Amino acid sequence: MKSISLTNTLRTLAVLAIFSTSSFVCANTNTDTNILSLSNLERERSALIADMLDLSLSFDQRHEKLSKRQRQLTDMERMVMRDERLLSSTNFAVKRAFNEYELTFLVHAGAENQQSASAQWLDMIDFDSASVLNAKVGRR
Repeated sequence: MKSISLTNTLRTLAVLAIFSTSSFVCANTNTDTNILSLSNLERERSALIADMLDLSLSFDQRHEKLSKRQRQLTDMERMVMRDERLLSSTNFAVKRAFNEYELTFLVHAGAENQQSASAQWLDMIDFDSASVLNAKVGRR
């Protein structure tokens, strides 16, 4: 069995986060102004994931930043859910966002599953505590 480096695992998660964000941005390049609330939500969600994966933060710093981001994300998610302009939009990014509710609305989906937004994201990408505990620090 190959050992997985914790650093490489975190790098992989960062690449996944960047990929999911960049795919949204690419789908959103010719957007109209009606989906700005969704764009802002995606930007804030990306910032939460970036803070979650930032190796330079201590545990306390990470906890503080994630708590702040989660509060901001809660408000933004509510704004997107209540934005009636999005209901009439035929934009691919809007359809994708609502089809992938658990990834788009991390705070609300996490609350429904009784977990934090960061735990919700990790759960949705199939990365759990067992994966972290099985990872070994080392060179590959």
